[in-house]
Amino acid sequence: MKTTNKNEFLEYLKKRRLYLEQLTGKLAKNKYRDDINLKVEKRNKSSQYIIYKKGKPSEFKYLKKSELDIARKLAQRDYEKQVMKAIVQELKCISKYVNGFPDKSYEDIYNGLSMGRKAVVTPIVLTDEQYAKAWQEEKFVGKKIQVGTVGFETQKGEIVRSKSEVIIADALYYANIPYHYEKPIKVGDRVIYPDFTVLNVKTRKEYYWEHLGMLDEEEYLNNTILKLELYEQNNIREGENLIISRETRFHPLNTSNVKDKIKHYLN
Repeated sequence: MKTTNKNEFLEYLKKRRLYLEQLTGKLAKNKYRDDINLKVEKRNKSSQYIIYKKGKPSEFKYLKKSELDIARKLAQRDYEKQVMKAIVQELKCISKYVNGFPDKSYEDIYNGLSMGRKAVVTPIVLTDEQYAKAWQEEKFVGKKIQVGTVGFETQKGEIVRSKSEVIIADALYYANIPYHYEKPIKVGDRVIYPDFTVLNVKTRKEYYWEHLGMLDEEEYLNNTILKLELYEQNNIREGENLIISRETRFHPLNTSNVKDKIKHYLN
């Protein structure tokens, strides 16, 4: 499981503080009358709205349907007051936490060790670099490329099945994204081989990347649909943990699109 380091957490808190400050500024611009209170009573399946002067609950009035706009404004006023109160409390907590955060977190302890000590110490939590290295070094038996099948070599030295897969593999390699080519996974009662299994190092989330390279061929398209349905039945969905790139004979793989997907999901 990915843990948020100190700098990421502080950055999140600062962004949260800025957002809340902007929200308070927006709410402060709203002007509402403050001399009337609103009371809501439940009547059968409907609500009855009552207004009364502040400090004088005996001087009340039932609102007609034609006067519901008054109830809306007063209810909105009361709601925004509660929101503002909650925001102010949260801002106080954020400021107190940020200002009181220690200069050295537990992650800094390992990073501050000498190389000699690092060599004999097992960190409590792996750094991103250590996690990525361990993930990349996982052993598996991929799908064999049949004898006589033309293969294409990537910058990483692997043999893949198409020039388009070379483009994807090399884009991942140059972006320093850890990946496995055709690493088997069990989906339901079947074992399948996603084109790529990739890792977002920052979040430590795995994605499967399928390249659909012959969408204008009917048999390939039918098999692809069945494969994607199998993915969905096992909670592997495009945009969540499945990345899909596509091409046909007339619309080849767009390198810029590959880079955009890497940036969106993996950086």
